[in-house]
Formats: sequence, structure tokens, C-alpha cells
Amino acid sequence: TSAAKPTLVDIRNSELKAVYEYAVAPKLDLDAFLLAKATGWEDLNLLPGEANIFFEGTFVTKTFIDPNNIKDTLSLSLGRDKRIVVKREKQKDLTTRKVIGTRQQESYSWEISIRDTKSEPVKLRVEDQIPVTQNAQIEVTPTDLGSAKFDGITGKLTWNLNLQPNEIRKLVYKFDVKYPKDRQVIGL
Repeated sequence: TSAAKPTLVDIRNSELKAVYEYAVAPKLDLDAFLLAKATGWEDLNLLPGEANIFFEGTFVTKTFIDPNNIKDTLSLSLGRDKRIVVKREKQKDLTTRKVIGTRQQESYSWEISIRDTKSEPVKLRVEDQIPVTQNAQIEVTPTDLGSAKFDGITGKLTWNLNLQPNEIRKLVYKFDVKYPKDRQVIGL
């Protein structure tokens, strides 16, 4: 045997119970990622280090696991799944701009459309965001959260869905932005 050739040896093989769910943040990436959320990992005495992730016998990716930074659930990404089809579009007919006195108001409406093209139901967490401002002259007001859980500090919207095979779900959220009419606001 050649000493220059690396040899991989399994030191220990352990099984953990995991809950599987998909997650998508369509503002950043339209692909849904399958996540495995495992509990009971504390008994494994894991050391910080790189781990190879395999799913259904196929190598998916490498990740770094640091047990010191994990709270109660070890969350691992098992890669993208193109069978969850996601679109995010501004609803142009519901997006308006008007001047009220010395202020300008813009109203925005976004629609996220999700379709499960798989043959089995899926749990899916969808995350998006309403803009957050640090400028006191700019006011952002959510007008319709579309049944999302809303974090007023970060502007984060979260939906937890259960989709049936071939089901299409549409999520709509709306917000207003008011600011002095002599200013310009970008990035909305």
C-alpha cells in the first residue's frame, strides 16, 4: 500500500432521530433546502470539526459542526430540492405611489407562490422580510402580513406550511413606506 494515499476509517457510527423540513427564503434564493433537525446529539460527545453529509446514500456536502454553538437541535442542510417550486413577484397592480402633503407614500404588495411537485406532503418554512429603517424620517408600516409570524425589530416574516402533493399555496404580504417627498428611498 502507498503511504501517500489517504485512508478513511469510520471511528464510530451513531443514529439520531431527526425531523425533516424544507426551508426557503425567496428574497435571497428561490430554491428550497431540506433540513434535518436532530435532537439527542448531546450524548455523542461530538468534537468541533468537519463532517461529510450523506443523504439516501449520496454525498451532499461538507459542513462544520461546532457542538459549543448548538443549542438544543442540531440542524443540517441536506441540499436543494428543485421539486419545491417557488416564485416571488411584486404585485405591480397593487404597488402605488402618492404624495400626501410634504410626504410621499409608497404601497408595496409581494406574492410568494409555492408548489409541491413531489408525490408526498412536505413541511416548509418560508421566510421573507419587510424593510427595516434606521432613519426616523422614513416610516415602514406593515398593512397585511398574510398570516405570517412577524418580528417587528428585524422585519422578518415566517410562515410554517404543510403542503400536499401538487398543492399550490400563495402568500401575500403588503407594507407602506412614508418619507419626505424631497428624498429618495432605494432598495424596496
